Amino acid sequence: MPSTYSPRAAAGKNHLAAAIGNRLMNAGRSVIVITVADVMSALHASYDDGKSGEKFLRELCGVDLLILDEVGVQRETRNEQVTLNQIIDRRTASLRSVGMLTNLNHEALSKLAGQRVMDRMTMNGGRWVNFDWGSWRPNVSYLRTVK
Repeated sequence: MPSTYSPRAAAGKNHLAAAIGNRLMNAGRSVIVITVADVMSALHASYDDGKSGEKFLRELCGVDLLILDEVGVQRETRNEQVTLNQIIDRRTASLRSVGMLTNLNHEALSKLAGQRVMDRMTMNGGRWVNFDWGSWRPNVSYLRTVK
């Protein structure tokens, strides 16, 4: 089932997506969590190597769950929009789950990704989930003193 987690930064979207992914991997399923920027970088690198990027797209579209992170951080080029549409179209056509993590609201993501992507993200019961509470990051401390 497609789902989109939005829009507040540091509200736990990635944490929840990672927990879902870990649960699926523990059950023997395959999961990829990747930023849109990394998708585009990998595709550009394949073009530079004289390849089409099709193998990479098949890998993204073949896993049980694909989570696209930082949707909306990209440069908003036509190529990125086409690539996002292509990935989501392939996954929804093959009834494979896809999640999008974004800090954009519904209107802004619709403008960026296009109506086709947004429509596909509502297929088969797909949901838009608002994370509308505050950031958890002020509560996190990586540097703890152990005595």
